[in-house]
Amino acid sequence: MASPGETIIFRDRVDAGRRLAAHSELQRVKSLSPDEKDSHLVNSLPRGGTVVGDEVAKLLGITHDLVFPRKIPCPGDVQESKNKQIEEARRRKQVYRGKRQPLNDLSGKTVILVDDGDATNPREDLDLGLDLGLDLGLYPGFGQRFGFVSWTWSKVWICILDLVKGATMKSAINTCKHLNAKSIIVAVPCGPAEGVEEIRPLVNKIICLTTPYDYYAVGQCYNTFPQTTDGEVIEIMKKYQDLTHTNTQRRYALNICRSKSK
Repeated sequence: MASPGETIIFRDRVDAGRRLAAHSELQRVKSLSPDEKDSHLVNSLPRGGTVVGDEVAKLLGITHDLVFPRKIPCPGDVQESKNKQIEEARRRKQVYRGKRQPLNDLSGKTVILVDDGDATNPREDLDLGLDLGLDLGLYPGFGQRFGFVSWTWSKVWICILDLVKGATMKSAINTCKHLNAKSIIVAVPCGPAEGVEEIRPLVNKIICLTTPYDYYAVGQCYNTFPQTTDGEVIEIMKKYQDLTHTNTQRRYALNICRSKSK
């Protein structure tokens, strides 16, 4: 973890995910018993966040699912922007998830929400967040920007995002509180110091690996930051087809970790 103002450069999204997973607070998840690990889940924001989330899930030995928030910037008329966002979210749901259903009972779970960047417009987030979920009907309660599991009660959420303007993270935090999360841990690879301090009083704990003095974009903290493709997301999520079998997914993740250590 860097000193204040010091810059850590991640090799790529995989490296960022590995470094996040190596943090002492998240390593506690790795050390849990199998039954305790069943109460933990990574939820990533496609596309780039899914690469980071896959590494976190594998290294902690827990399963991984997707969440479909508003991500692409749509300047101009608010209604037009909302419609574009709805169309994009619907497309992603169909392409990435297919017929696979999300977990329908996250009660008592620690949800690790993973992304690799947040560059949306804060004003539009506030204007469009509620309508997006209500129009899509993807999940109960999806309308609160991240309200994708309104039947989730009394759990700890770990939100993993990069902070640029903070709107995405604040929306995620508000949703967690709205859904009665037991506690909220925000863990970010990188972010502006002022953004981290704005988030701190809103959550139980915040982890940020690097807060450069001149933070202006997510990509500045990566040597390689290509756009993640739909195909990459699909390939990653093939490993997590049956999310109800958390023991199976955990064994997969642990086997991956063991093979990498040999």
